[in-house]
Amino acid sequence: MATELDKLAEYYRGKGNSPRASVYSALAAEERSTGGPETVSTPVIPEGAIRLPDLTIGGKTPKQLEKALVSGGFRVSDYARDLLRSRCFTTLPDQQTLSLVRVTVSDLVLTGCPTTDQIYTKATSLGLELCPAEVGPQLRLTYKDQPFGEWLYIGMKQIAASRGDPSVFGLDRFGVGSWLSGYSADPDSPWDPKDGFVFSLRK
Repeated sequence: MATELDKLAEYYRGKGNSPRASVYSALAAEERSTGGPETVSTPVIPEGAIRLPDLTIGGKTPKQLEKALVSGGFRVSDYARDLLRSRCFTTLPDQQTLSLVRVTVSDLVLTGCPTTDQIYTKATSLGLELCPAEVGPQLRLTYKDQPFGEWLYIGMKQIAASRGDPSVFGLDRFGVGSWLSGYSADPDSPWDPKDGFVFSLRK
């Protein structure tokens, strides 16, 4: 973890952001002195990340979520509907509230077009967590002011679509409305630096 913090410090030092670089350098030094774990207990939110409103999940079955999306006027792609109806897609019986953050691949200081596994590994090393899969439809229901042209992917454990490929939910706003979509996300799939992911903050 200290090595990752050093990389972040160097990145922000190169951008002329000395205060931010100093914070990461101090965290790296603390990790080395304490022999800390490879993940941090308090999330390190990268510069450029955006905090989203807290989201309450749970208390709805997959069928109820699908019905709420349709009745709310949201568009559900065939791929997303396939995921909602997958045996691998489950919801929590009781409600709980999550704190969410939106980060781009470049916010995580990853170069090139990193894979799904590389993105997940870097996010968790900073104290972020994968979202429960139901964050996708639940966030779609509440994120009514999503900017036009924005695509977001849910950082979640992939679930299998009917054709078997590992997939994640996505939130899109384009054309005729706001969509809940599904996207293939193999562990080795590459992502563009501008792609945005939603993770939850470790408590």
